[in-house]
Amino acid sequence: MTEYYEYGLIGLFVVCFVASTLYPLGSEAFVVGFMAMGFEPLAVWSVASLGNTLGSLSTYYLAYFGGYAVIMRFFPKAREKITHLAPKIQKYGFLYAFFVFLPFVGDVFALALGLVRYNQILSILGIALGKMARYALLVVPFVL
Repeated sequence: MTEYYEYGLIGLFVVCFVASTLYPLGSEAFVVGFMAMGFEPLAVWSVASLGNTLGSLSTYYLAYFGGYAVIMRFFPKAREKITHLAPKIQKYGFLYAFFVFLPFVGDVFALALGLVRYNQILSILGIALGKMARYALLVVPFVL
């Protein structure tokens, strides 16, 4: 983990981006580590939120433009979950977008949102708000 600290906020951005794709990596530990090392709270929050949001949007757009062909090729186990979620996402899509930050199920939510072609603006907004709220909960204790 110390290697990433040497790269500063660019390293944090990369870690947060990768952590929100389908690669399992806990960005929270890095955010807390950066705060403990004395990085500017607003910068850490902004960079982590942006990187994590863009990573989740890459998953969303992979499904949005790739459709079931991509899902079946790369994520065959996710199809059943996505098929089950599709009607709910049509109705409560913004909430699902907000909760994309959740571990394990968040990636499935992002894939499902893209697959059912849920509104792009609402998806981006919901995903971004959820990511910002999560990182705010990690950063605020260091500010108080």
